[in-house]
Amino acid sequence: MTGTEGWLLAVGEPGVGRLALRARERLSLLCDAGSRIGTTLEVTRTAEELAQVAVPRFADYVAVDLTECVLRGDEPGSMDAGQRRVALAGISEGTALHQLGSLIHPLPSTPQGRSLATEQPVLGPVLSTTFGWLAQDPERCRKICEQGIHSLIAVPMRARGVTLGVVSFYRATGKDAFEEDDLALAEELVGRAAVCVDNARRYTREHAISAELERVTASLQQALDRQRCFTTDASHELRTPLAGLRVKLEEAQLHPDETDLADLVEHTLGDVDRLQAIISDLLMLARIGAAPPPAALEPVDLAVLAEAGTARRTGDPHPARLDLTAGVTADAVPEQIRRVLDNLLDNAQRHAARDVVVTVRRAGDMAELSVTDDGPGVPPAEREHIFQRFARLDTARSRDRGGTGLGLAVARDIAHAHHGTLHVEDASSGGARFVLRLPLNPRTA
Repeated sequence: MTGTEGWLLAVGEPGVGRLALRARERLSLLCDAGSRIGTTLEVTRTAEELAQVAVPRFADYVAVDLTECVLRGDEPGSMDAGQRRVALAGISEGTALHQLGSLIHPLPSTPQGRSLATEQPVLGPVLSTTFGWLAQDPERCRKICEQGIHSLIAVPMRARGVTLGVVSFYRATGKDAFEEDDLALAEELVGRAAVCVDNARRYTREHAISAELERVTASLQQALDRQRCFTTDASHELRTPLAGLRVKLEEAQLHPDETDLADLVEHTLGDVDRLQAIISDLLMLARIGAAPPPAALEPVDLAVLAEAGTARRTGDPHPARLDLTAGVTADAVPEQIRRVLDNLLDNAQRHAARDVVVTVRRAGDMAELSVTDDGPGVPPAEREHIFQRFARLDTARSRDRGGTGLGLAVARDIAHAHHGTLHVEDASSGGARFVLRLPLNPRTA
């Protein structure tokens, strides 16, 4: 054997080595796509993974556009409503391509429009002469070409025979233009991602349905709890005034000659008024719980509401002084906020020594309405207890005074239903300061 007899010389067609290297690179890209696309059950994240896998090994820029219904988790619908750009990856930032969040309506003449119509990938090898693409937005397209982007492949993203959106692959200066041979790889990449996007879409839909069922179940449970609470409260609290009313009437029936009719009517009407007030408050508590529907909300200027609310109260022993900041507005149900103000004023009037003050101001991003009295105040240990239904304190502040025991509970429930708060704190005068805070109207904040 000579020195060269142990070697095998392979001779083939020119370019075979280059094609083999290219095939190996494509196979490696597809393997990476299989492991990196679909790592989560999030539609947007899956689209981002597709774009990140393809850049820069296959394309310099990748954009993924999906229909709104897919993003919501619904079944894919008509493409006429346009597609939302949910993913964009590239070798550099600041291109003239449509940015994330853009709603795009591709013309039928564009590669994307033709791809959606034919359900096939479409090649645009030279964008500067692709007139259908240029017609979409001539100025934007001119800038894209000036930035070196020169060729495009548009591929419809399809799963289970329906179209979810469209993926655009772009090449720029430094890479050869896309060729017919690249269509199969682009289609394979998008096809793998489409299955993952569709799975994520269906998960989104099922998760939304599950969350809605949980919400409805919780709402029904709250309604049931409120109903039970209403029944318990009504049967407990109505018994006392009814029993007193019955005793007075039975006594009048047994001793009609000894009964002062005017006195009996006066006391009976007082008991009826108390019963009516308790029933009204109980019904209000039964209705409040969930946030008011958006259609019921109105911009409420708390200063205007406070001024009107105090002006119509003519029998108060301590007319309220006002300290109002104009333009403090919250989105609310006006009648319910008026009810809160009335309940706080009723409470303040029962306990004030001489002075009641209503204040409206801004407190950060909240609208604040407060009612202050100079009465005995509320001990810190009792400041949550007084918002419970039919709460009575053992202090001087609890001695009755004609309330139903429900006013503060009603007021706090209204505050919570409006995503606000209601609490009590010490007043500078030594009495109590009840503070209602509601989110400021964003248009006036």
